[in-house]
Amino acid sequence: MITNKQKKILQSFNRFRSPIDEVSLYKGIDINYLKLFKKEFKGMFKYRPRGGRWSPYNCRMRDAKTFAIYKRESQNRRRYWVV
Repeated sequence: MITNKQKKILQSFNRFRSPIDEVSLYKGIDINYLKLFKKEFKGMFKYRPRGGRWSPYNCRMRDAKTFAIYKRESQNRRRYWVV
């Protein structure tokens, strides 16, 4: 499911791993790496911005300094509504 390239990327960010008692998988990653994660791990994780101007826990992606990575409930989930 995870390629060798993806494993290597995750190992290089090992120092950003969240403690076991937290919901996030990684936190405190510089916002400049967001494009890398979105490209290499398409549909595998949810990304939440952190460290903005107004509140460090609730900010917009454009104001963020760092981001956290969370597990996605179901990969590539698409909702189709039937009427």
